[in-house]
Amino acid sequence: MDKQESRTPSSRRSRVAAAAAVAALLAGGGAGAAAWAAQSASAEHHPAQSAAAPDAAVVQRLADIEDIRQVKARYFRYLDSKQWSQLAALFTAHPTIDVGAKYGSGEELAERTAALLGEAPTAHQGFLPEIQVHGDRAEAVWAMEDYVSFPRGSSYKNGFHGYGEYRDTYKRINGHWYIDSTVLSRFRVDTVPNRTPSTAPKK
Repeated sequence: MDKQESRTPSSRRSRVAAAAAVAALLAGGGAGAAAWAAQSASAEHHPAQSAAAPDAAVVQRLADIEDIRQVKARYFRYLDSKQWSQLAALFTAHPTIDVGAKYGSGEELAERTAALLGEAPTAHQGFLPEIQVHGDRAEAVWAMEDYVSFPRGSSYKNGFHGYGEYRDTYKRINGHWYIDSTVLSRFRVDTVPNRTPSTAPKK
């Protein structure tokens, strides 16, 4: 057996372990996936081959990034489905919030937005995140697009379709990530007609 053949089983096990870790992060995300990936990698390797196992810090960083992605995804969903208490709970106790208007807490953001929009339809999207994790703190830049329609009778004659970015910071508290600051900048805004839907959005 030549040297290349003797390396084949070890190489195959390394690829299997790496694939298992990546699959866990893609399928489940979060801290649970990090633990599963670490256990799977350990099970696939003989102690002599432990150097090929995924680095625990790298796996944790990927899990943190996925957790932060989930937090921001809920932010957009709660806005559009009008789940105001859940929206408020995504923030730290004393966040910085500047989304065209400035608010001192998640509760204030939720209350003012509910009063402004009522049940009028909105659509918020965030994508292409650039997330950097530093221990229990993180920062991110999100490309964004939003469609906002005000209810009939509003002082706003038109809704708008905006394009821009969010710049956020996050803080981990008791093992969970929260939004500590969010600043929205719109680079382009097009007007759209206001509309009040016949049915409320699903929550």
